[in-house]
Amino acid sequence: MDPFDIAGLCAHPDDAELVMGGTLVREAAAGRRIALVDLTRGESGSRGTPEVRAKEAEAAARILGVTHRESLGLPDSALERSVEQRDVVVAALRRLRPAIVITQHWEQRHPDHAMASHLVYDACFMAGLKNYRKDLGPAFRPRKVVFATSMTEAVEVQPSFVVDISATFATKMQAIRAFTSQFEPAPGETVALPFEKFQDAIELTARRHGQRVGVAYGEGFVTREPVEVDDLLALRGRSI
Repeated sequence: MDPFDIAGLCAHPDDAELVMGGTLVREAAAGRRIALVDLTRGESGSRGTPEVRAKEAEAAARILGVTHRESLGLPDSALERSVEQRDVVVAALRRLRPAIVITQHWEQRHPDHAMASHLVYDACFMAGLKNYRKDLGPAFRPRKVVFATSMTEAVEVQPSFVVDISATFATKMQAIRAFTSQFEPAPGETVALPFEKFQDAIELTARRHGQRVGVAYGEGFVTREPVEVDDLLALRGRSI
């Protein structure tokens, strides 16, 4: 398998669409090879089944322009910062060899989202140690790990940078809507989650991020380490 330019690793099917979907559409349109890796199958969710969500995930990936999507099959609602689970991610990273990894921010209400952030970060480091678990493939470490901020949390994380998704916001929402099962009533429920109400929440956050840099819609990202910049004139944002 040829190396990927970008890999998005998130806890559940539909997580990547929510927090980085607009950015992935932009990068795919620019010719980047993108992989999406769902750590779990979302089997503990109230709506849908793993089989249905897998089909929805494939449909969403096609909408985003993603080259490859897979699930690692880790236990939903039971992600933990263990060596066993970390090594499953290490093996995936060494196989996919992405230059950039995007995962979820560690400050999240959902325990799996927060744990995914820690698992992926740890795995990116361990994957680069040449004498660690040679049976998992040749050592490889991504060039940078980037954390996508939540689009639905009440407490907003200050981003390190914002990607302008004004031109791709509609496609992002189309990919989210591919997860039809998540907006239908679960067994025993009588009321669905209206997509329009959900979209309003996503749009509000995207507009707030966009406002930070003077565009209509944005997605916010955080880096733990400084980011190298080759050309100061390439920086975009609101004027001082």
